[in-house]
Amino acid sequence: MYTIGEFASIGRVTVRLLRYYDQIGLLAPARVDPVSGYRWYEPEQASTLTRILQLRDFGLKLDDITKIINGRLDRTGEQALLVGARDALQLEIEQNRIRLDRLDGYLRSTQGETPEPTIPVELTRIEPQRVAFATAAAAGWGPINITPVIGPLLGHVADRLEAAGVAQFGPAIAIYQADGSAGVDSDRVRVTAAYVVDHTVRSADGFDVTTLPAIEQAAVAVHHGSVASIDQSWHALMDWADRNGYQPSGVCRELYRTPGSEPQETWVTDLQQPVTHRS
Repeated sequence: MYTIGEFASIGRVTVRLLRYYDQIGLLAPARVDPVSGYRWYEPEQASTLTRILQLRDFGLKLDDITKIINGRLDRTGEQALLVGARDALQLEIEQNRIRLDRLDGYLRSTQGETPEPTIPVELTRIEPQRVAFATAAAAGWGPINITPVIGPLLGHVADRLEAAGVAQFGPAIAIYQADGSAGVDSDRVRVTAAYVVDHTVRSADGFDVTTLPAIEQAAVAVHHGSVASIDQSWHALMDWADRNGYQPSGVCRELYRTPGSEPQETWVTDLQQPVTHRS
């Protein structure tokens, strides 16, 4: 048997990590001396530790790894977790590729070159739109805070529209604004989820109705794929605006052309940023 120090060295981990794995029920020592408290591990446990470290490196959560290691998850469940981890890694690769393209363009601009845009952008007028909407608060900016709020909120508005007998509505629109009511030091974001509706729809239980004003001049780009990578497209749009002499003149909107029931990798989203030309 190995002491905890020897086992940690074999696995190339810290003693503290082994103690933590024991604490959460992930990997317990084979024997603990009842007097001294010394921990001992069997050689066969090295393969278990290796498996844990592999799954952790793939991005799986410790709770899920514990279920796998302790046999509380069948092969189908384990496969689903691994496929999800693979999808997350693939998305990270795509995000980094977009980020690398933008970094290369920025680097070329510092060297006096005029970089090619990394995303097509056009200037257009956005007509007024009558919408049914509801609002909620997110803890901060970024997909990690926004996504858990906007998805359920859009679902809520859709459900309430259907309950009110509205058969046709959409596309969906999202608007994000710093929540001034939470105080100047707050990171909170006010999230508005809306669907375009016709003139006959009135406010009802669970939603209000208003008309979004026209945007006389908007820089519009199209984002393809998951909302997890949408910030990269927004950065590219703002890069284009700055290079072409435009500045923001209002709060942006996102218009989702794809139904929310479709897989996120197939989503098509219009990014609409009001702009004016710098004088």
